Amino acid sequence: MEAVASWIVGILMLTLPVDWTATKAAACRDVPVAQAPTKTMTQECMATFARGESQLTVIVWTPQVARDGGPMASAENLKGRLLGKNVVVSRTSHFMGKPQEVLVTALTLENPRAHVLIHAQKITTQDFQAVLDRVKLAK
Repeated sequence: MEAVASWIVGILMLTLPVDWTATKAAACRDVPVAQAPTKTMTQECMATFARGESQLTVIVWTPQVARDGGPMASAENLKGRLLGKNVVVSRTSHFMGKPQEVLVTALTLENPRAHVLIHAQKITTQDFQAVLDRVKLAK
């Protein structure tokens, strides 16, 4: 059996093989919501993990997205699954306002109200889906 480690990122639990290590520990903070009435706040939780040259970032906003991360251009869209839901996994040519190839997916949850964004660099689509398969609700 494969050795695994678990991390909590906001409302999510990631159970990843031990060869994935946290490079930026999960942290949550209240941030203002851009494009919203003054003093509208949301909780932003983020963590970054690495395995060799691969990098994985998980961001959870509760109850709503804080801001637009910048322009994105999809070079390819694939089918994926996250938390039992069908999602689009995009391979980008442009992400967060700069030319870069990442695999990215997002999911809006109703209960609890949250928005999840997961993106990775230098990872195969199969490994990315394997990561998505290991994401669970922590609560």
